[in-house]
Amino acid sequence: MSAEQAASVRETTPVGEAESAGEGVSASGADGPEGAPEQQDAARLLVRTLEAEGVEYVFGIPGEENIHFVHALNESSIRYVLVRHEQGAAFMAEIYGRLTGRAGVASATLGPGAINLQLGVADATTNSTPVVAISAQVGLDRIYKESHQIVDLVSLFRPITKWSELAPTAEALPEMVRKAFKTAQTERPGAVYLAIPEDVESAKVAADLKPLKVNVVRPQEPSASQIARAADVIALARQPIILAGHGAARAGAGGALVHFSERLGLPVATTFNGKGVFPDDHRHALGAVGFMRHDYVNFGFDEADVLIAVGYELQEFDPVKINPAADKKIIHIHQFPAEVDDHYPVEVGIQGDLSRSLHALAEAVHRRFDVNGTGREIRRLMGEELAEGAVEDGFPLSPRRIVADVRAAMGRHDIVLADTGARPFCTSRGTSANVLVGAEWYLSDEVSPRAA
Repeated sequence: MSAEQAASVRETTPVGEAESAGEGVSASGADGPEGAPEQQDAARLLVRTLEAEGVEYVFGIPGEENIHFVHALNESSIRYVLVRHEQGAAFMAEIYGRLTGRAGVASATLGPGAINLQLGVADATTNSTPVVAISAQVGLDRIYKESHQIVDLVSLFRPITKWSELAPTAEALPEMVRKAFKTAQTERPGAVYLAIPEDVESAKVAADLKPLKVNVVRPQEPSASQIARAADVIALARQPIILAGHGAARAGAGGALVHFSERLGLPVATTFNGKGVFPDDHRHALGAVGFMRHDYVNFGFDEADVLIAVGYELQEFDPVKINPAADKKIIHIHQFPAEVDDHYPVEVGIQGDLSRSLHALAEAVHRRFDVNGTGREIRRLMGEELAEGAVEDGFPLSPRRIVADVRAAMGRHDIVLADTGARPFCTSRGTSANVLVGAEWYLSDEVSPRAA
């Protein structure tokens, strides 16, 4: 195949069909010696596996040990985004994963280049964001002995990822890349790490080796018996309250959450990570929890006897702050079981698709609650605080004035970027927009496609 023909194939062949058109044959495009099987570069095979996963961007810095991979990217449909520091590449991949729900890809060379990825990778895992980090590694011909820039990268990344591994052969790349993306994107999502030795990246493999098919996980139906048990708990409740977390936003459960709240007449608070999944201007909205002191929204939890946690994860907000006596009955609705905590005793756990679980539970509960009371008082106090902030004219500007002005200027689907520290608490608590806090992006399922 000539270079012109290969370029034509790349431009016209849909992703996933390139192998049938001869894409990926050895760099020269020519057959090997007569009778010898055709071969392809391992770096080109690696890029084809990324294309099969739907990767659009790779964020990173090239190096000598992964230069074949970078060259192969330049000949693909994937855009290589050059960054100034590998830490930035990891954070960019994390934000891509947060916005799209698909794994962002960060790339680095071996040794210090790979080590620089770690902060963003750790942040992605703690924030339940899918990221695939790929770095070079020394060749297998010297990895077993002391040598220049040898670091046990797989062991370094293992505590901060869902899966960390080294590709032992070029032939293993299709399986390992498929596992990497499946692991990163499956609930609970997080980061994975894959090390590619330089002699694996530069190897030749059979031309008929191709990416694995991407299988899509179907939504899981909730257990009917658990739905019935949860309905019984709610039916006997005095004053239930809903707490929506990051998992609800990831699952796109905003519509089902609004329906559930309106059907049962229940107030809804969100975590910072869950902010945006329930409209702040809805009459049932209590706002975002997480302020360092006993904030207004906690008043709703103080009076509640049943907590319905939807997509909530314990690292978002310490449950001791909303259940200090550990006496509330908790209904945990998520796609995976709850972590164990003394102040988060689960009365009923519903594991399955969040939207389907909420719709099923709404149908099973034949009771409606009065959402007014505390909810109305909380919204009144918040309104008064915003009104007071709007007229503060001191210098320098007070946080309340900044928040009031931002809230007045922005709408439900707008996005605010705030630095870390006390700033995100004020901003997330007081604005109706979705809040991006440092490296942590708090987005609703409605906003994410627009932002992407």
